[in-house]
Parts: sequence; C-alpha cells; structure tokens
Amino acid sequence: MSRFVLLISGCLIFFLPFSVISQTDFKLHEDSLVKLSVRIPVIEGDESRRTVNNQFREYFEQVLDMDGSFYYDFDSLTTISILRSPDTRFRIISWYIPLRGDNFEYFGFFQTADPVNENKAVIPFMDKGVHTEDSRFKSLNHEQWYGAYYSDIIHHRHNQQDLYTLLGWRGDNPLTRKRIIEPLTISDKGLPLFGKQVFQYRENQKYRIIFEYSAKVSMIIRFDDFIFDGSRHAERIIVFDHMSPTHSFLKGHYQFYVPEMNIFDAFRFVDGKWVFTEDIDIRNPRRRPPPRPVSPNTE
Repeated sequence: MSRFVLLISGCLIFFLPFSVISQTDFKLHEDSLVKLSVRIPVIEGDESRRTVNNQFREYFEQVLDMDGSFYYDFDSLTTISILRSPDTRFRIISWYIPLRGDNFEYFGFFQTADPVNENKAVIPFMDKGVHTEDSRFKSLNHEQWYGAYYSDIIHHRHNQQDLYTLLGWRGDNPLTRKRIIEPLTISDKGLPLFGKQVFQYRENQKYRIIFEYSAKVSMIIRFDDFIFDGSRHAERIIVFDHMSPTHSFLKGHYQFYVPEMNIFDAFRFVDGKWVFTEDIDIRNPRRRPPPRPVSPNTE
C-alpha cells in the first residue's frame, strides 16, 4: 500500500507515502495512530471496531518496522501499553478492544532493537481466544499467545539466563476478570516464549499464574517494595490481594471471588523461582498496600 486513506470523523484524511516522510519523524505517525486508536472503543458495532483496529494494527506495525522506532516512546498512545524491558533488550506492546457482551480481543507486538538471527525485529501476536484450563500448564509461542493487557515487566538474571515476568489483566466474559503473572523468555532465535515452570505455588506445576475473580471488584497485583521481618532492607516482590469466594460453598465459582480485607499474598524471587508467600503483613506504615485500581481502565 503506497499511501494510507483513512476515514476519521466523516472526513477523508490522506497520509503521505512513507517514502516522503522522514523515518525519524515519528511524531506525525504517532498523531495519526492516536486518531485511529481513540475511535476503536467508541465506534458502533463489533465489526466496525475490528475494521478500525485492523487499520491501526497494520499501520502501527509498519511504523514499528522503521529504523529507529525502537527508541521512540509513542507516549500519546494512552490506551496502549508499551513496556520496555528493564535491560532495554526489547519492548512489549499490548492492547485490547471491547466488544458487545463485555467481551474483549487482545493484540500486541514484541519489538527488539535489531533483528535476531534473521527474524524480524517486530513480531505481532494476537489472542486466538482458544484457552482451556490446560493453558496454565503450557509454554506458548507468539502464535499461541494468552492475550492480556500488560501493566508491568520484571527482569531477573539467574545462572546466566534472563527471566522476564509480565503482570497483566484480562477480561473475557461478563462475569469475571483475570490477573495474570506471565513468565517470558527469549529463544536463541530472538522469539518470545510465554510461560515457564518457575513457580513454587501449591502443586508447583503452573507455567503462568491466573487469578480469576468477580468483574464487580478490582484486584491489586503489583511489583513493589516490602520489608520482611528480620530484614533491614526492602525486597522487591509481587504483592496481590488474597481472593476468596463470598461463601465457602461458592468455591470454584469465580464470579463470586473478591479480595479479603487487608489480607495480601506475595511471590518472592528466590534462586530463580517465584516462591509463594501467604498472608504477608502490610499494616506497618512502611508496608502500605499499593493503591487499588480504579474502574474502568483495566478492571
């Protein structure tokens, strides 16, 4: 496609061919992407939203393929999550589109500064929407991605290997929402692999942690500082609400799971593993819980 022709607010707007615009002039492309992105959640009809989203996704991928795009922040795309890894090795981009019936579809890109072993520096992924309970016990490639909107990325290096951990949100039905702890590794070919058995958590077999809870409430999950008893120094942990059903006989019916008041659990990173720690005490002023998310952004 030599030029983009997009319908925005009833007016035809013609974008110059990429060859005419300087590849370092990302601000112009960003402004055009913003105009598309803000239309997605407000346009009527699921198919119309998918159409505009496809235009946005294709355009964004072409912009990300430009030389130097890795170093441009795209800060104006406020409905899109753009997370750069703490070691600046890559960044991961994610977003969702809301559909009728309180359903959602998820999209994203994995971008490195340069191609790795002849693979593209920009790898698109989208959620195919086929997930079962087995998804918690599998490593998935970018074509099998368990879709989520990511809010944080954590980096650890252990035994000369890099482990990244993504914190994400997912809504896929009217009754429940999900919070996801997703390990991420990079293959020798530079491709992202989602999920890894690094959790010491109950049966200790999961490749990713998925908390499901009532769509009527919010759930805290955040990478934060915490000082354990007997320690003088803060430790970075994943802290989250302890979720439980409103009545014991509703166990397993996740539309009735809510946070227990002032009870938090955590994962501590110890010797290359995320170790589950139950009922941590955050009543000390130095251990305040992180602020609770506010609807409707990601809850």
